[in-house]
Amino acid sequence: MFNHTTKIAYILLLVFMITSCGTTHKIKRNFKNSYEEISYFKGFVLYNPKTKKELINFNGEKYFTPASNTKLFTFYTAYKTLKDSVKSLAYHKTQDSLIIKGTADPSLLYGFDSSKIIDFLKNETDNIYLLDEYINEAPYGSGWAWDDYQYYYMPEKNLFPIYGNIVKFSTVDSLINVNPTYFKQKLTVLDSTTITRELSKNIFYVAKGNTQENKAPFITSNQLTAILLGKVIQKNITVIPASKKYNFKILRGESYNDLYKQMLVVSDNFIAEQLMLQVAKEVANSYSVKLAIEYSLTNYLQNLPQKPRWVDGSGLSRYNLFTPNDFVFLLDKMLHEIPQQQLLSYFPVGGESGTLKNWYGNNKPFVFAKSGSLSNNYNLSGYLITKKGTLLIFSYMNNHYKIKTSEVKSNMERTLKLIYNHY
Repeated sequence: MFNHTTKIAYILLLVFMITSCGTTHKIKRNFKNSYEEISYFKGFVLYNPKTKKELINFNGEKYFTPASNTKLFTFYTAYKTLKDSVKSLAYHKTQDSLIIKGTADPSLLYGFDSSKIIDFLKNETDNIYLLDEYINEAPYGSGWAWDDYQYYYMPEKNLFPIYGNIVKFSTVDSLINVNPTYFKQKLTVLDSTTITRELSKNIFYVAKGNTQENKAPFITSNQLTAILLGKVIQKNITVIPASKKYNFKILRGESYNDLYKQMLVVSDNFIAEQLMLQVAKEVANSYSVKLAIEYSLTNYLQNLPQKPRWVDGSGLSRYNLFTPNDFVFLLDKMLHEIPQQQLLSYFPVGGESGTLKNWYGNNKPFVFAKSGSLSNNYNLSGYLITKKGTLLIFSYMNNHYKIKTSEVKSNMERTLKLIYNHY
């Protein structure tokens, strides 16, 4: 026989189970019904890592174009491989010279504290020489859209980046502001323009009277890096042929944690690609994103539910193919390996920060997730903390739609708020 207290607890448990089951069935039914009405492809997986139970799985095993959700795999790969602070500069000192070369560090003069590297070079009294070395692959990733070359979100990959390989410019009262200032001589002001840079030259355009800051990638080279860096340290830097005869030491700079947050919160493609280059140097002694991916899949992620097609660090490539199951598996793995508070700090927060600042607003933040968008594709994968305090893992993927992305996001928001309130 149940006593009074036990009866109440039992009734509450039944109510909770019925409510949760009802919510689960409602979401599944909505997915099924809407899927018969829409013309695009979507998938959703919801998982409770504490009970190890899959609550919902709709097309979880199907492959999707992940866009910037790919950065979750990049983050995990970098987190497992790269330790402490960033390798910012390789240098070799002789009796009368300082010889330097790049290490694929994305942070130099890119909104991070670069004082350690800049001061080191400024304080050098001998001549400075930069080795003419390059990464072991093309500056653009496989499957990147060639005509996005002029947009800020697709800068080149290279061995010695500076300013994020981006030039910023605007006009205020007919005065042209350019950063770095070197590119002011490469800028033309037009009455109106839809082109910001020539395809194969560092020639830029800005519309007259445009007061908003514009950004465009510049074409990289070691010669250009030497010029830009030389202007900062007010010294001449000479580019010399590559050589293996030097024994380089490493100067470390920014914390990797700061780079991880920047990469995930604002979805920084440039940092993602450069981190994968640094991973490859660590594990294969070669600056190659492809080798970093191969190493990660073989050594860190060999048990993924479905083997992905993974080709870049940022998710810019439409060749990438991952399943919602893959993302839930990875998120669960990260939850077990990284302290929860630290892990959630890397993510955009619904209603508060980054790519989720204008979505999932609530009195108490409940969505910590990475978005991913390309034309006609929008995905979101991460963690959801319900009103009852239960942490759930989800991956919600939408591909090949022709409606407004805001409509897709609104549907997702309704679903996730329903889960927040009833699980």
